[in-house]
This record gives sequence, structure tokens and C-alpha cells, in this order.
Amino acid sequence: MYNDKFFFVSNPLNRYTVSSRFSFKYNKDGSLDIYIQKESPDKELESNWLPAPAGKFGLMLRMHWPTAEVVEGNYVIPPVKEIP
Repeated sequence: MYNDKFFFVSNPLNRYTVSSRFSFKYNKDGSLDIYIQKESPDKELESNWLPAPAGKFGLMLRMHWPTAEVVEGNYVIPPVKEIP
């Protein structure tokens, strides 16, 4: 998570990324929701929270050791949806 000047955003969890190495809380159907927002979604969902600043921020996708699907351009990036 970067601010609008591409510096890490200070936050209460000292978390600047989401990674497959995290212990996420999955939905009953096996899907995963990641919360990218300023306020905590709920104490029980903080494992899925990437704290964001109140203003503008940069959200980037980095892939280390990508699969063939990514390298060949066939990977579809999951959508980011704003939930009011």
C-alpha cells in the first residue's frame, strides 16, 4: 500500500501488502474478500484488511515467480469493487 507519492502508508497493523503467506479468513463458499480501507472492517476480519489512507493511494499488483498463465498473458486480475 503506497500513498500518492509512492511511500508506504503508516497504519496500525504495520501491514503494507497482502500475500498468500497470510492466514486469511475465507468465506463459506471458499472465496476471499480483502478489505482495502482506512477503518478496520471488524476485529475478526483484520486478517483480510489492508489499511489504506483517507486520501489518494496507489494499489499495485506484484507477482513473484508468476505461473505460465501470468507470463503468457492469460491471467485475469480479480476486480476491485467499491462497496459504499
